[in-house]
Amino acid sequence: MRPEARREPAETPGHARRPAARAKRGVLLPAARAALGGLLPAAALLALLPACAPALAAPPATPPRLAPPPPPSTLGDGELGEYRSERFDLLLPLPDARSFRVEDGEGPWLVATHAASSTSLLVRTWREDGRASRAACEARARLWRDLPRPDQSLTAVERRIDVPEGFDTVVAIGVADAPPGAPIDGFAVAFGGSGRRCFAFVAETRAAGPSAERLVGERLAAVVEISLGGLRLVRETAPAVPREPLP
Repeated sequence: MRPEARREPAETPGHARRPAARAKRGVLLPAARAALGGLLPAAALLALLPACAPALAAPPATPPRLAPPPPPSTLGDGELGEYRSERFDLLLPLPDARSFRVEDGEGPWLVATHAASSTSLLVRTWREDGRASRAACEARARLWRDLPRPDQSLTAVERRIDVPEGFDTVVAIGVADAPPGAPIDGFAVAFGGSGRRCFAFVAETRAAGPSAERLVGERLAAVVEISLGGLRLVRETAPAVPREPLP
């Protein structure tokens, strides 16, 4: 399932109006940039063609078929869209939305994958029997799935945010420790609680090569600013998704 990119502010079936991520732009993005050591340069290096290429004797009879452009390796090149999850009662803004594949069926998590940038999102809400503190929600989510741990990485920032609105949520953004020359893995994890309702958001991305640090920084900044910063709950009541049994 692919979310539709937004083309006009009018409300369409299954999608709401422009998300709050637009209003919050500039609030979470500086933190994401600072978290990754300012790895967002103003411009990328350009590859220059040779100044004097030998001329061809004659043009070919049939022009060669042009190869399709490579998919974008960042998340800021496509249109912003929004996915509505009826199962978890939430609205999830997505950068380059048409390139995201969203799986929101029988699995315990909403999974959104952007294959071109090696970026994935895990999102879910659920209800607890007792008070859903942030610590209890994080502990429960980690029992269900192996998630990135800030204490096992070069974590750059951890801060409290009001996402979803009214939740006690903390987001941690970091880069996993890796030897020189190895691919770089970055992540952003957020857990929150309100009343008896829990929330979890996990973003992971990987890049290799000389531009790996820049790409990881740009991708995490995009998902933290847009997807996490603009996420909203549709209803105040907890979704009708049964709590998973303990392993």
